[in-house]
Amino acid sequence: MKYVVCVVSLLGFTSLATEASAQVVDPPPTIGSLHGVPVPEPAQMARFVRNRGAAIALGKALFWDTQLGSDGQACASCHFHAGADNRTKNQLSPGLLAGDTSYTHPMLGGGAGGPNYTAGADDFPFHKLLDPNDRNSTVLFDSNDVFSSQGTFAGGFVSVRPLILPDLCGAPPSSPFHVAATATRKVEPRNTPTVVNAAFNFRNFWDGRANNIFNGANPFGLRDVNARVVEVQPNGSLASIVVALENASLASQAVGPPLSDNEMSCLGRGFADLGHKMLSRIPLTLQLVAIDDSVLGPLRAPLTKGLAITYAGLVEQAFEPKYWSSAQPVTVGAASFTLEEANFSLFFGLAVQLYEETLVSDQAPIDHYYDGDTNALTAQEKRGLALFLGKGKCGNCHSGPELSSAASHLQAENEENGLVERMIMGDGNVALYDAGFYNTGVRPTAEDRGVGGTDPFGNPLSFAREAKLRAAGQPVFDPFQFDPCTFAVNPCVAVGPGERDAVDGAFKTPSLRNVELTGPYFHNGGTATLEGVVEFYNRGGDRRGPNGNDTTGFAPNLSNLDADIESLGLTGSEKADLVAFLKRPLTDDRVRWERAPFDHPELTIANGHLGNESAVTDLNLDGKADDSPLVIAPVGAGGRLFLLGPLQPF
Repeated sequence: MKYVVCVVSLLGFTSLATEASAQVVDPPPTIGSLHGVPVPEPAQMARFVRNRGAAIALGKALFWDTQLGSDGQACASCHFHAGADNRTKNQLSPGLLAGDTSYTHPMLGGGAGGPNYTAGADDFPFHKLLDPNDRNSTVLFDSNDVFSSQGTFAGGFVSVRPLILPDLCGAPPSSPFHVAATATRKVEPRNTPTVVNAAFNFRNFWDGRANNIFNGANPFGLRDVNARVVEVQPNGSLASIVVALENASLASQAVGPPLSDNEMSCLGRGFADLGHKMLSRIPLTLQLVAIDDSVLGPLRAPLTKGLAITYAGLVEQAFEPKYWSSAQPVTVGAASFTLEEANFSLFFGLAVQLYEETLVSDQAPIDHYYDGDTNALTAQEKRGLALFLGKGKCGNCHSGPELSSAASHLQAENEENGLVERMIMGDGNVALYDAGFYNTGVRPTAEDRGVGGTDPFGNPLSFAREAKLRAAGQPVFDPFQFDPCTFAVNPCVAVGPGERDAVDGAFKTPSLRNVELTGPYFHNGGTATLEGVVEFYNRGGDRRGPNGNDTTGFAPNLSNLDADIESLGLTGSEKADLVAFLKRPLTDDRVRWERAPFDHPELTIANGHLGNESAVTDLNLDGKADDSPLVIAPVGAGGRLFLLGPLQPF
């Protein structure tokens, strides 16, 4: 990119002034091969990790282990299919982020919907128009329900229990998640994104709340001023220290779900409790591990399920002793724990990050094409590529080898624009926004503000809003860089405290790699097919109202729409070409066939509950619906058996 050097950064970074008349010339979008692109990683990882291989094994075991959840949930329970979730039963959530606890009845296909409903193809999309080419045509169906992933039952945490029993938790309180008087598993308020290639994301989660800085304790980086890790000092004493590992958004993301009372935990469980539960246990003790598992094979128990080592053994192989080796008790809240238990969040986050860093799909046909094999794409797929980068405007947001503008090019060391941009938005007016986060008009902004929301401490998630606070002389917590001389509008003019921003309703740009396998699509999961996605963008999104005054508006803004969301005028053959490009060329066959590093242990997940949306069973009379189990067979390094066939689209 051509620009006049003018760097303005926060919290101690450099500021250089230059002429305000500098102009920015953007190169045309491109993709390139992901093969060889380095995965960003903390410079000080070795301060904590002493054996990378052991840490990866620990991370893979933790990720797939159903012992982790309060009632049988693993991280992988929502990330088992190309890193995402393709279940169709009990996957509906009401519009919780809009304050709506009522489901839409009936569904588009005529079914009842609600908890434990099995969705069919005719239930999509969640916003159905009379004319799919006209976003303001008659609405035939609309729902603010979200198609997501089922997690845990509700209930307050009491204690962990020995052996392999679920945690002791209180009875589920009243909630929307029930059939008659029987509780069902809760369902997340946003669709599950894939963990494959998530290692390249500068921030994770749809709203970016998984901070680039890992504090060793939770997703919020330096925003949590009380986050600490305990370290053994040279004299043997214990000290609480601040951890601030950059390029560790994966670790920040990883430590969120295990304590979430929507996803994996009864409300109130802490990471020290989880350490107390897990450290003495055999990893994957309820699950088969393939003899040729690419990571866990050498550690597997020869005659039983699970591994031939405890979690404590793996932690002690993987991490420096000063974070686990001490006989002195550590007080967490009102309870006493061992040092190893107290630091379990640190071990968990970094181990899962190192495992997920191996989940890079860089051997798709698009990689071979950009590596020089011009025959890697068919003629139709090449036409689709041209549309992707040109008339379809896809490459403007799904850019670079990662196919996401929210990925590693945002790092300061890559000398790109930075994390805040100023440009003309979809309403023709100027605004600041967070690079890689866009409002594309999927749902009305009032339903879900995305990166326009706040963290648990009341701080804006948005870097653009933090920049405005900094300009007003107020403190901010995130260290981040941006270059105003690369702004498309008013380059080299400093951010002002009263500037307009357009971050409400904006979400992280997901990677499109393996996208044919990771449906349903968008943050609400409301579109089932890539054909539907292309139709959506071709009509200029699903916003209602005239340009500049539509349902992407929120608070003072009548519109927060991204500038590239407009009617594209694609023909039928062009749509087909674009869809063809999104499928085979972007899919790594190792992901499709679950070959190493995408192999995995056995996993049993809840595929809804026994019964349907009208009646469920509760044989043990505990007030919770009985799970309908789905067993996913273990897969070794060689991939899925031919009889199983490859992974299929949603």
